[in-house]
Amino acid sequence: MEEDRKMSRREFVYGSAGFAAGAAIASGGLGMLSGCISSETKAGECPSEPASWPGEYKKLDTARVAEIAYENWYKKFCCYAVASGLLIPLQEDVGEPYTSFPIDSVKWGHGGAVGWGTLCGSLNGAGIATGLIAGEEGEAILNDVIYWYTTTELPIYMPENPKAEIQNVNKSNSPLCHISVGKWMKKEDVAFASPERKERCARLSADVAVKTAELLNAWADGTYKPYHGSQVGTYDITTQNNCGDCHPSGSPALPGV
Repeated sequence: MEEDRKMSRREFVYGSAGFAAGAAIASGGLGMLSGCISSETKAGECPSEPASWPGEYKKLDTARVAEIAYENWYKKFCCYAVASGLLIPLQEDVGEPYTSFPIDSVKWGHGGAVGWGTLCGSLNGAGIATGLIAGEEGEAILNDVIYWYTTTELPIYMPENPKAEIQNVNKSNSPLCHISVGKWMKKEDVAFASPERKERCARLSADVAVKTAELLNAWADGTYKPYHGSQVGTYDITTQNNCGDCHPSGSPALPGV
């Protein structure tokens, strides 16, 4: 019994120490932890204070943004491409807090979130970056980027050294990955795994990164004015503009509408 009591006290001490360490990280150390795991931070160089978001913004060179996004699509696909195209220049030119953000962690956004074909990964990447850079004001910027994406013939970007040649552009009329890429694949008459489809998505990622950078630069200048309204305010539900592609028989009637 005495041994049991000693073990219980010992376990309590160790357990309490572990709890205290966890609480310290949860209450104030998350910013420092993120700095320690950042791909841009060397061992022993963790920031002394938690990262503060949103960070300082330095206007982006859109040509540089496009090149990074295009090349990085071929490394970790669309969400990573756009997020890195916007954030890597800030990591290099501004430093903290951007160097504390592990960009590799956003790879999940490819193919509409690990291949589920929902919101295009390029738009996921834009949302991550605008939130980190502009905070709540970034939502209006993302809203406008999504509207532009759905109403514009894409891709526009022409890389200096393309990895494949493509012939067509298309207007998706939807922010959904499977509709956007599916319409283009039908028009181009290529399969999903084809070099042409990959090239299309790499160029489109560069386009989304550039558009986002343009709006962020206008925001920094104080000239940005949101131009697309609220989806909920327009449709009384969270939705995209075009329901007919997925719901040819009509969407469900809403209570009170």
